[in-house]
Amino acid sequence: MHRNTHAGQGRGRLRTAALSILLTLASTSPAWAITVDNVIQMHKSGLPPQVIVQTIQSTNASFNLTVQDLKSLEAAGVPKAVIEAMMKGGGSAAPAPEPAPEPAPEPVDDLQRLRQQEDKDKAAIEEEDRIREAARRAAELERQKMAAEEGKRIAQALEGARDAYEDGNYVKSARLYDEFIQKSDPTKPSALEAKLGLADSLFALGLFGNAAEVYHEVVNAGPDNTPFVNAFKGLRRVSQRIAYNPVTLEQLGNVFIGNAPKDVQNSFNYFLGKFFFDYNRFEDARKYLAQVASDANDYAGAQYLLGLMVVQEAGEDDTDERAQKLIVASPLFQAAVDAAERGNEPRIAHLSYLALARIAYTVGLYDVAVFYYRKVPTDSTNYVSALYEMGWSYFLKGDTRRGMGIFHTLDGPDWTNYFLPDSHLLEATVFMNTCRFDYAHDAVKRIEEKYLALKAPLQKYLGEYVTPDSLYKAFVLGQNSAGVELPRLLRMAVLADAEFNELYGTARNRRREVAALSSKREDFGGALADRMLSAVETQQKEGQIALGIKISQILQRLDQELTELEVKLSEIRIEIDEVQAEELAAQIEQSYKGDEVKVEAVASERSASIFVGDKYLTWPFEGEYWTDEVNSYRSNLTEICKGASEQ
Repeated sequence: MHRNTHAGQGRGRLRTAALSILLTLASTSPAWAITVDNVIQMHKSGLPPQVIVQTIQSTNASFNLTVQDLKSLEAAGVPKAVIEAMMKGGGSAAPAPEPAPEPAPEPVDDLQRLRQQEDKDKAAIEEEDRIREAARRAAELERQKMAAEEGKRIAQALEGARDAYEDGNYVKSARLYDEFIQKSDPTKPSALEAKLGLADSLFALGLFGNAAEVYHEVVNAGPDNTPFVNAFKGLRRVSQRIAYNPVTLEQLGNVFIGNAPKDVQNSFNYFLGKFFFDYNRFEDARKYLAQVASDANDYAGAQYLLGLMVVQEAGEDDTDERAQKLIVASPLFQAAVDAAERGNEPRIAHLSYLALARIAYTVGLYDVAVFYYRKVPTDSTNYVSALYEMGWSYFLKGDTRRGMGIFHTLDGPDWTNYFLPDSHLLEATVFMNTCRFDYAHDAVKRIEEKYLALKAPLQKYLGEYVTPDSLYKAFVLGQNSAGVELPRLLRMAVLADAEFNELYGTARNRRREVAALSSKREDFGGALADRMLSAVETQQKEGQIALGIKISQILQRLDQELTELEVKLSEIRIEIDEVQAEELAAQIEQSYKGDEVKVEAVASERSASIFVGDKYLTWPFEGEYWTDEVNSYRSNLTEICKGASEQ
């Protein structure tokens, strides 16, 4: 019943519409006659065919349809049923004149017909191409027009932010850029332009943690976006100020930059290659580092990293195969030296000289090692490492006097804060081998007082601060428990660690960033300041944990070294006692047998083993670590102990 009611209502509305049209006809046509135009009007008014037919029949309308009338009705889309009703009501249409017969085509052969068809097809294809090209040009013009309008709109909307940036009011420019971003479609070029402006403003304010995040967002949008190049340059710039190396940078491996400027391509390849190097993904790292051109600013760094990968893959076993692999790395380090000296990059040059020296040391070319160690200048941060390792090179090549001279230098007041216990251990061994037992005992005593005395407070410190967070607070913030502090020499050993310094610099910057955002919260605007505070506080917490872990690793390593030193010192004491006892026995034997008896044992060569263990060395590069054990510090010194009568 419900459906019937609605149907009735629908028919009522249609009749009302038809009646409205008829009333219109009555007011405009004195004869009240329905014309062809009236039918077309009713059709266009949306009246169903059956209603139009009923109207024609109820008014006894008569039509004398012509050929032109039929064409008009068909062109207007009047249904066939209505046209038939019109024809019934007023007779049929006048017959259209028969068209004049076309002249019969002249007979053509199959080849001519084929050629004609080919011409038609060719013309059709050309017409399609013309239409397609015209559409492409129209689309390109429209795109350019829209881009120009978008650029104009951006310029007008961001004019205030850009003016504030140019005037050095970076807080205001950051706020205005952010306001624009919040109101924009994030996929639009204008939003990316505003994000780049925001990142530049934050960088200028020293808010490197948040700047890095925004730069990264823009770079992730891909190289097809206008801000990509400047955003990538900003990301590299900020990554040199703080440790910004999240695993999400891996996504840049999917970015194609073949159309970017050459300097951008070189910079991008080095940046991504170093990222993979840091994560020990050497195959991926080589793919990018090998693409850095020889005239690029990053070429020296790329060659150095390529050399480090060869050394690390050579392993630690003392074999001929390892030696051959290490030698293969030498040209890479030499290329790094040449490029670094051309580009005035002393740090890379000094690290590369150390690498060349260590390779020569490992394969037994001690003169070559000394040559490269001497290349590291006294004002280099790597000078002490070079000097220390050069001393060992002199010992292993048999030049004991020069080796001892270097270690005595390192024992001077200028180097008191360096943790170098092995040099004292070697000193004790040399004095023992030259039968200077009093000096040997004095050297042992110095080791006990300077180094072994550190073991108890170090273990107490590690026992008190067992978590990364507690170690960070104690070491960095000075929040120590009463009586539980780290001795200065051990603290200096931690501070000398390159990776610690990089992590510490980043953590310090994030603390400053939190303080700056908190103090300028109202200037930035509450919403922006809160978002940035949340981001940097998360980074700060992660950085503190990473720094605490690094401090723990360094202190655990130092504790292990002290434990090994204690064992070695015990061995040295025993050897000193044994050699001293042998010397005394020789003197007694000589006194009993007289001068006629030549005591060959006294004049014979005596050897004592210098066993000072493996020294863990770090090769820092831009805050990163490459570790290499410079073989084992083991050597045999052959000296002649002089008899009492010859002393």
